[in-house]
Amino acid sequence: MLKKLTGLALVGAIVLTVPIAAFAENAQGTAPAPTSKSTKPVKQLLQDKAQIFGVSTDGKTSEQIKAELKALSAAKHTEQLNKAAAKLGISTDGKTAEQLKTDIQAAVQVKLKEKAAKLGVSADGKTNKELRAALKAAVLPKLQEKAANLGVSTDGKTNKEIRTELQAAALTKLQEKATKAGVATEGKTAKEIRAALKASKEGKRAEAVNKKAAKLGITTEGKTSEQVFAEIESALKAKWEKQAQK
Repeated sequence: MLKKLTGLALVGAIVLTVPIAAFAENAQGTAPAPTSKSTKPVKQLLQDKAQIFGVSTDGKTSEQIKAELKALSAAKHTEQLNKAAAKLGISTDGKTAEQLKTDIQAAVQVKLKEKAAKLGVSADGKTNKELRAALKAAVLPKLQEKAANLGVSTDGKTNKEIRTELQAAALTKLQEKATKAGVATEGKTAKEIRAALKASKEGKRAEAVNKKAAKLGITTEGKTSEQVFAEIESALKAKWEKQAQK
């Protein structure tokens, strides 16, 4: 639940992103009179902005730089919208950026309302922004409870800060568990450590099954652990039945 709310917040941030084209638009036309000696001319501002976004300015006029910045902005904004749409399962075929933005906002609102219903938060008459704020307030006690269980202080911290510390604390516990199991953790994320622990557990189970199979004279070559385990059960059942008949 907490991860889903964070994901919705990120999607919302993408939708509300102001494209850098706004800068290029504001720079068009006649430049306003400088208010002080330190004010940079429009062309220099454009060149600075172009450098930030990796746009070459060699031999280009201000108009050409503006056009490239605007095109880059539109492309990046569309890319962000497409990513947000993909996360929400929204089709982008034949849609403009504005249509996509509207669809994303509507989908986010539906999901926020679903989360609100699960947490007992009223969504009536609330905007997405207001609903997020209400959900954050509702989630805070759960975060604080989880933090208390892990010995993490929450005093004066935001939800985001608490989540960050919870992730760090959880990672530490996971690393301790992995170390006890003989699983290397260096340079691994929490997800990778969990996968390694799972693989280690499955490996040990398979080893135990194979040892049992060997004792019963069951071949394991080309068989899965499940197939070997099934044969072991069958062999043990036959053995018990035979003993019962004596």
